[in-house]
Amino acid sequence: MAPEQEALQRLRDGLVRVHERAVVHDHECLHIAAHDISQAVCEWGHPCPEGPEFRTCPVCQFLPGQRCINVPGHTLQDHYHPERCPQT
Repeated sequence: MAPEQEALQRLRDGLVRVHERAVVHDHECLHIAAHDISQAVCEWGHPCPEGPEFRTCPVCQFLPGQRCINVPGHTLQDHYHPERCPQT
């Protein structure tokens, strides 16, 4: 993996940890800070961090950093509702 790719992966992993801590500590400012950092990365021309761990779930309303919960009529795939996952 190229050094820039490694740095972006470390950034992505760090943002996931910030979102997870925001959930544990019920701290909205940490979610906002992680989102702002993600947006800055995009504005610099790098790929935006994507994935269900960076989105609020439209099914169960769980926040970034939280895994989804079972909801009748909605199956989970790898701990997330498909509606939360980016379309490829």
